[in-house]
Amino acid sequence: MPRPLGRPVPTRRGWTLAGGSVSLIVGSRVLGAGALAGLGLSGGLLLLFALAYVTRGRPGLDIRRHARPSRVHVGAEGRVVLEGATTARTPLLALTEMVDGGARSARFVLSPSGAGERIEATYRVPTVRRGRHELGPLLAIVSDPLGLARRAWEVVDVTDIIVRPRVHPVLAPRRAGGGDQDPRAEGARVPAFEPAGEFLALRDYEPGDDPRRVHWRSSARLGELVVRQDEAAAPGRVVLLLDTRMSVHDDASFEIAVEAIASLATRLSQDHAPLEVVTAGGQVLSRPGPGTLELLLDRLAVVEVSDSDMLAAVGARLATRLGLGAFVAVTGAPDRALLDALAPLGSRAVVTVVATRSGIRLARVPGFTFVDATTKPFPAAWNQTHARRGSRRRAG
Repeated sequence: MPRPLGRPVPTRRGWTLAGGSVSLIVGSRVLGAGALAGLGLSGGLLLLFALAYVTRGRPGLDIRRHARPSRVHVGAEGRVVLEGATTARTPLLALTEMVDGGARSARFVLSPSGAGERIEATYRVPTVRRGRHELGPLLAIVSDPLGLARRAWEVVDVTDIIVRPRVHPVLAPRRAGGGDQDPRAEGARVPAFEPAGEFLALRDYEPGDDPRRVHWRSSARLGELVVRQDEAAAPGRVVLLLDTRMSVHDDASFEIAVEAIASLATRLSQDHAPLEVVTAGGQVLSRPGPGTLELLLDRLAVVEVSDSDMLAAVGARLATRLGLGAFVAVTGAPDRALLDALAPLGSRAVVTVVATRSGIRLARVPGFTFVDATTKPFPAAWNQTHARRGSRRRAG
């Protein structure tokens, strides 16, 4: 039910009438002209009538707000629908829907109507930037026919709509095997690809192994005997790192980084790949599980840069994690702190570093894949890099 916000108050026109009435009464005393006093009193009575009118006028409204869709991505069309009906005879109303605390507003006029009249109004919500946008309150302004007084009523409370980052079509990150090691193997598994593109899990040769399981091509390359696992290990978990450090980003690069994480997470979710998303501040945005993509996109809608730097701790924790198949770090400008934190992961997973800040000099580290999104859009840079690596693998 609508609730009043304060008492009836004069409008600007009403205050002008009040000032004029007082001036006429004072002038009548100074000039001795009784007719002026009559005009002043008439104006005062007219203002009192207007205040009484808006005091008695109640907006009989039952309105609900629906955001369609309730979750929208940057650049997509988002609409808010106000629908309901009148519950009693209702005077002329001006409806005002606040957006983002009054930074924007949508205004409608509802003509005088009886009970049971259907109400529906629609307006577009801005989707030029990600974030949580506040909708409401919806105010109904009751005023008298002369516009001398007004009273505000809150019809619908505050809700919000979440604008998520854009999601681009991208190729899935390449993953190495992430299963646990063979219990007989003392050395680390070595990821390898057959000419046909098949992934093999290899381990060091142990006395008693069937010589037919020796992978001669990899043994020649490594200089020691390695054997194929009975079954190739399943591709391991993918960890995405969003670098939230303020020192490596500008506004544009951080938005690109957030979109990159959202795009990769969406693609991996479509592939049913186990996924974990963390930030450089140590915050876990997502863990593997059903329905986590929706929660992740909501969190990415409101994530911001910060001064927190937990890169070393994040890297050390992941360096001992079993089942890690790929690691993708999305940053503005790759610095020494980031590369040092990722160094222990290079021997355990496929590591990719994405740079998004324009005007930087990209330093490369052997063993890492670098995606240069500083001079071209992220989707094109990512897809070109991974398509190129895929074609080289098939050629080998």
